[in-house]
Amino acid sequence: MLIHGQEFDFSLLNANDLDRLEDALDEMTRESEAETARCERENVRLGDRLRAQARVSMRGLDKILGAGASARLGLNENDVSRLYDVLDEITQAAAAEKARYSRPAAVPQNRAQRRAEKRQKNKKHKPPVSYPAQPAAAQMVERVDKAARRKQLLTELAALENG
Repeated sequence: MLIHGQEFDFSLLNANDLDRLEDALDEMTRESEAETARCERENVRLGDRLRAQARVSMRGLDKILGAGASARLGLNENDVSRLYDVLDEITQAAAAEKARYSRPAAVPQNRAQRRAEKRQKNKKHKPPVSYPAQPAAAQMVERVDKAARRKQLLTELAALENG
């Protein structure tokens, strides 16, 4: 998997990697809950809370991608934005890997289907579209409505000019 321009030996299609991912996520959840409880109990400052959560995530990445992965990616506990960027890249790479192998298989066509498809592609001219004409009475009503609206607008304009 390619993350921040570096190749890591990890794939969602490898059962061993998935086991390692699942174990790391479980452990990260437990560690995160323990750190949150400790921070609340000890009334720890916000910056220290953020650093603690970043350390938990970095340890998890090292377990998922291999020892030293967080150092290779240049992560540190003080800059969480880079950590979020890495996590987004992992998510995108995993989605791309999944999409690559989850394409539906092509359905073979019989001769009649292939010929019909070829005829559809070879049509040079589509038949013209004809719209039903409006009845004469409907056209008359439309003209009357337009004339009434025009008269109303002219009256309002005259009132504005004289007002």
